[in-house]
Amino acid sequence: MKKIVIALLMVVAGVMIYSCKKVDILDPQLNTDLNEETTFADSAKTSNFLFGIYSDIFFDFSSRYYNSPNGSSITAGTAEACDEGNHRLFGVTQPFVVIYSGSLASVVSSGTNQNPYIVAYNKPYANIRRVNIFLSNVDKSPFSAAMKKQTKAEARFLRAWYYSILIKHFGGVALIGDRLFGPNDIIDNPRNSYEECVNYIVSELDAITNDLPANYNAQNYGRITSISCKALKSRVLLFAASPLFNGGNIGKTEAQKKVVGYAAYDANRWVKAAAAAKEALDAATAEGYGLYEDNSTPGLGFGKVFTMRKNPEFLLNGMTAGSKTLEGALLPVSRGVTTPQAMPSQNLVDAFGTINGKPITTDIKSPTNPTGYDAANPYVNRDPRLGYTVIWNQMLWFNNATGNKQPVSTYINTQDGWSTKSGEAGLTYATGYYWRKMMDDGTANNGGPTLQRVWGLIRYAEVMLNYAEASNEAGNITPAYDQLKLLRKRAGILAGTDGLYGLKAGMSQAEMREVIQNERQVELAYEGMRFFDVRRWKLAMEKFNFTMMGMQITKTGSTYTYAKVPITNNPNRVFKEANYFFPLDQTELNRVPALIQNPGY
Repeated sequence: MKKIVIALLMVVAGVMIYSCKKVDILDPQLNTDLNEETTFADSAKTSNFLFGIYSDIFFDFSSRYYNSPNGSSITAGTAEACDEGNHRLFGVTQPFVVIYSGSLASVVSSGTNQNPYIVAYNKPYANIRRVNIFLSNVDKSPFSAAMKKQTKAEARFLRAWYYSILIKHFGGVALIGDRLFGPNDIIDNPRNSYEECVNYIVSELDAITNDLPANYNAQNYGRITSISCKALKSRVLLFAASPLFNGGNIGKTEAQKKVVGYAAYDANRWVKAAAAAKEALDAATAEGYGLYEDNSTPGLGFGKVFTMRKNPEFLLNGMTAGSKTLEGALLPVSRGVTTPQAMPSQNLVDAFGTINGKPITTDIKSPTNPTGYDAANPYVNRDPRLGYTVIWNQMLWFNNATGNKQPVSTYINTQDGWSTKSGEAGLTYATGYYWRKMMDDGTANNGGPTLQRVWGLIRYAEVMLNYAEASNEAGNITPAYDQLKLLRKRAGILAGTDGLYGLKAGMSQAEMREVIQNERQVELAYEGMRFFDVRRWKLAMEKFNFTMMGMQITKTGSTYTYAKVPITNNPNRVFKEANYFFPLDQTELNRVPALIQNPGY
């Protein structure tokens, strides 16, 4: 493991962890005179140390990924590294370009921003070390016995969380337990097997679940709960059961095979994943968690859940102060953004079906099917989740210049559209869409209210999809139907005369598998899941070698013409088998001889 020099506590006043109020111990204070003795002799400083570990919990969420050595930039991430979105930049040194161009390598010429895997490796290990510092010192603090027990459990969850990030990128990594290494220690820890890492994470989550409450009061909202433990266990076991890890081993040597998965397929891993997901759902439901629903407008509940600071759907939160971070990076120029950073792809838009819950390739509008897909009017009669995920041409959005909602024009040679002529308005990297998810159409970057949102790191909806997938793979298709119907009902999809919300009756396991994979793509879009889902399904060679498409829109009089075309700045994406895992930095391998590199690097 890398020797990482870590400040004992780096919590700045601007990081407002876990509270909307400013009067409780969850508000960190700036401290410059800290060491272990002074930190753990004071309850507030001890709390601040723990919340410093919390503050990195969402560094790998959605667009806030891979962009800078400290992972703080929000301009691009896994959405732009896969088929969900395009970015304005396309230079070969951009971290997301390194990923989607198949250029990942263990040695990069220069610049840490070229090494996206370094952030994914260093930041988790830095926080694992912080956890171990906390655990080795918290008993010295003035905390009550009950608080010591609870905060130890929170810290151990965070350690498990950071290990889960490591293994989904790299496979098995070095497990260091509670050990702390000093600057003069010689570290030569080998990588543990993937199986050992999964077992360790699951055992830690099981051990701490009963030491945590299921809910907190408003003052402590956002802290780790027993439900968070069960939800993360569900995710970890789902990954472990998936084809990439569960017998689809790409290791070239026996040593590599141990670190990148299980040697042989075991159907019982799906059974365990299904049981963990059901346990998480049952426990969450019993404590008042569940899908957030608002059926006053189709899909409104789905849209609102991401803009609410507190809601029953988030099982693990990444807390942050109110801001216009997303609005300032992703909304159109006409809404006060100088340079929009990233945009959704047509590839993603096409994954959303119709209001009938069926694919746009088969559910075509006709005199006998008036609610089918119409290529000449492509945003009518669509899955309502689409309208809460992307902004499309002529969608209404708050405009500060007028003080009310006005159409966003994304047709060619307009301010927010695609530039096709030299000297004309528009953006050369446009796709015809802007991101809407996690934003509200009543605000803009240059006006309107600031949203007090938080990041939903694990949602109830995700665990429902985990349960559906694992059950189907375990040979029990009924729970898959049940979960998908509930999700589609909340989405505003029509039930149909058979009450199946567009699902085909009597599907085979393979047919249901494809439906679930598509459902995850649309339900969890832009939440940092797609990139890892396609990899764990071992479908990236098929799905991520592709041409990224956009929608070029032409206005003639009052008529709009729609054409799907390749994006102009860098349409082609490349995925190689080695890219199923990130490489370890060669500098790390040189320093720690016991480590082995991942296959293909």
